[in-house]
Formats: sequence, C-alpha cells, structure tokens
Amino acid sequence: MQELLFGPLLLTWGPQIIGYVWQYPWRVFAAVLVFVLLMDLMFRKRSRGSGDGDFGGLDFGGDGDCGGD
Repeated sequence: MQELLFGPLLLTWGPQIIGYVWQYPWRVFAAVLVFVLLMDLMFRKRSRGSGDGDFGGLDFGGDGDCGGD
C-alpha cells in the first residue's frame, strides 16, 4: 500500500533520510531555515519603500533626527 502512495523512490531513500535527520537534527534545521529565508528574499513583494534608504521593509522607528534633545 505504501508503494502505491509514495512510490518506490521514497521507500528506498526514506530510511536514509530519516537516519540523517535523527543523526544531524541541527544541520537539517539550519538547511531548512536557510532555504525558507532565501525563498522569502526571492519572492517578497517589493511594493513597499521608495528605494532610497529602504532596508527591505525594516522599520527602525523614530523620526530621523538621530536623537538629541
């Protein structure tokens, strides 16, 4: 039944992938995090910002007077 649902590729590579995940969980987590961040950078909508001094949608707050009294 599993072969019909997942195909033979998953049945041959599945145990090796699960073994790697159990052996190196932080490496897998880091790889997934890097992948998600890269996808976010690639597909983020660029509708916000004027382009001059735009930090990718980051809002640092303040009124721009650099402090002082």
